[in-house]
Amino acid sequence: MSAAGVSEPGDETASPLPDPDSSEVKQLLPSTSHLHIYRYLHSQRANPPTMQEIRSHIAEIHGGQAPAQTDRRLRDLRDYFAVETIRQGQEHRYVLRGRHSRPKDGPRRQLSERERAQVLAPQRCAQCGMTPLDHHIVLVVDHKLPRDWGGSDTLENLQPLCERCNSGKQAWFATYDEYADQISQAAHHEDPYKRIGELLKAFEGDWVPSELIKVVASMQQHQDDWQRRLREIRNLGWIILSKRTTEPDTKRSLSWYRVAHWEPWPSGSIRSEIKRIENERKKHHRLRDE
Repeated sequence: MSAAGVSEPGDETASPLPDPDSSEVKQLLPSTSHLHIYRYLHSQRANPPTMQEIRSHIAEIHGGQAPAQTDRRLRDLRDYFAVETIRQGQEHRYVLRGRHSRPKDGPRRQLSERERAQVLAPQRCAQCGMTPLDHHIVLVVDHKLPRDWGGSDTLENLQPLCERCNSGKQAWFATYDEYADQISQAAHHEDPYKRIGELLKAFEGDWVPSELIKVVASMQQHQDDWQRRLREIRNLGWIILSKRTTEPDTKRSLSWYRVAHWEPWPSGSIRSEIKRIENERKKHHRLRDE
């Protein structure tokens, strides 16, 4: 498997770190939980912790159990500080580098009434298809790619979901919070092949559910043929394995993929390189059959 190196570059605009006990930090961060994480990262700059170590530390403070939002609060710090994700072996570690000269993303903006009405206009849940009129459900505005994973507040990333589907989606996505940084990076590639490939690489050989691949593949623009694009990546020398499982309760069949080996992306158009390889292969087969 190819070496990955640093997952996320350092922030060259960062300024020196304020002391965790300073009034500046206490006024800047939105909660004491954020402050606990900042203090821990500040003290561990010479030995950056993993997410599991951060959770364990916060659990000790809270009497044995880390709050459910620990992962999200770590990501919140990036609105104010340069927190770099580095890969050491099979682990991701978090390094507090400095303070931003200006916040990265700022606070979540409030959707206007017009935007909210536009998102909910279909009057149908985008996941289960139920409607308020026929099924007496309540629709809410959902981010297709969560904002914590790098999703935006643009209309292209918003959809109507019923409260039940929205709750279920949040619980399901929360199981992948450990990979939030890698998912965010993969989702922001302009090329759909790269979005799919970089997501598989981010899981470092672990199985990735097809539903998650579909979500990330369709960022920037919707991809009806994401499965074909995934298969085509194999033409570049990638080894991508697949399997199917069945949920015991619902009997629903699930597809999973993982990358066992990858090659560097071509310097030019990925689609053009795949097409060239396919044409060369067809030509070889024709000559062989003659």
